[in-house]
Amino acid sequence: MAFYETIYIVRPDLTNEQVEAVVKRLQGWFTKEGGTISQTEMWGRRTLAYSIDKHANGYYAFHIAEGQGDMIAKVESKVRIDEDILKIMNVRITSPSGKPSPLAMQDERKEGTGRRESPGRE
Repeated sequence: MAFYETIYIVRPDLTNEQVEAVVKRLQGWFTKEGGTISQTEMWGRRTLAYSIDKHANGYYAFHIAEGQGDMIAKVESKVRIDEDILKIMNVRITSPSGKPSPLAMQDERKEGTGRRESPGRE
């Protein structure tokens, strides 16, 4: 089994409940194809670097999934026909770190992580 980081952008005109439904739907696709989701993070609504389907913003979500390579291909084929997901990117990783990502929402971070440091600043 391999580990994958999945980042996707959900349409900005959806409500929070609808965004959560999209996240649960994608998680269901992973488990239906024989994978498991070990970590989920909501990164919130952010401005896109460029417009996608005339949208300037989008809700970002992040998963760490474990499964076979054909699982990713099947999930991506389902995402292509889903109108609520604007973009998706899957990257194979060697092993998950287990720590929250720097882009995680503040309430999802563990206590005691300290201050955020900017790279290259002292």
